[in-house]
Amino acid sequence: MSDLGLIWTLRLYIPFNFNGKSMTYAELASRLVLAFVFGGIIGIERQLHHKNAGLKTNTLVAVGACAFSLIAENGFGPGTGLSQVAGGVVTGIGFIGSGVILRHGGSVQGINSAATLWATASVGLGLGLGNYRLAILVFLLVLVIQFVLRWAANYIDRWSAPSLQTIPCHLQVISSSDSIDQVRSKWNEFSGQANITTLGYQEQTIDLTQTKLEASFTIVGNAGKEVTELGQAFSRLHGVAFAGCSLKAASESE
Repeated sequence: MSDLGLIWTLRLYIPFNFNGKSMTYAELASRLVLAFVFGGIIGIERQLHHKNAGLKTNTLVAVGACAFSLIAENGFGPGTGLSQVAGGVVTGIGFIGSGVILRHGGSVQGINSAATLWATASVGLGLGLGNYRLAILVFLLVLVIQFVLRWAANYIDRWSAPSLQTIPCHLQVISSSDSIDQVRSKWNEFSGQANITTLGYQEQTIDLTQTKLEASFTIVGNAGKEVTELGQAFSRLHGVAFAGCSLKAASESE
C-alpha cells in the first residue's frame, strides 16, 4: 500500500473534532450508508407497488434525515437542541408527504406512502444519532407493516366485503389492434375478482389500427381505490392510447 493510501486509511479511524464533538470518518460514513440501505429497502417495497414515492424518494428521505441529525450533532455547536432539528425534519417530511396524497372522486390515495416517508425519516434520524437499536427496530417494523399487515388488511377487506356498498363503474380503453389481446387479458384478470360483477362488455373497431373496449361493472368495497388502480394498470400497457375508469352517477346506474 502506498504512503498516501495508508494515510487515508488511518484518517478513516482517527476521530475528528468539530465544536467539541468527536467522531471518526468511518463512523460517520457507516451511519449514512446504513440510512441509504434501509431507505432503499423500504423504497423497493413502494416501487414494487408502483407508488410515486418509491425507491429514490424513500432513500433520499432516509439519507437526508440522517445527514441533518449528523450536522446537528457535530456541526451546529453545543447550544443547538437536537429535538429542534428532529422537529424540523418531521415538518419537512410533512410537506413532502402532502405532495404524494391525491384525491380521486370520493377516494384519497397516497396516505400510506406519506406515512411510509414519515417512518423512513425516523429511521434516518435514529441512524444519524447513532441509536442503531431503535433505528433497526423501526426499520423492521416498517417492513412488517408493509408486507404482513398489507396481507391482513386485504383479508379484512375481503371478509367485510358483503357489508359494503355496491358501486357501478364504467371502463373505456382505446388501444392499438396489435395490443388488444393484452387489454383483454388484463380485463379478464380484473373481472375475475370476487368483488367484481360484469354488467356489460363490448369491443368496437375504430379504424384499421385502433380498437375501443368498453365495460360496465360493479365493485363491492373501496371503489375509488379500485377505479384509480385499474385506470393506471391499463394506461401502463403497451399500445394503449387512452384508458379511463370512472364511477357512475346514481341516476346512470338506476
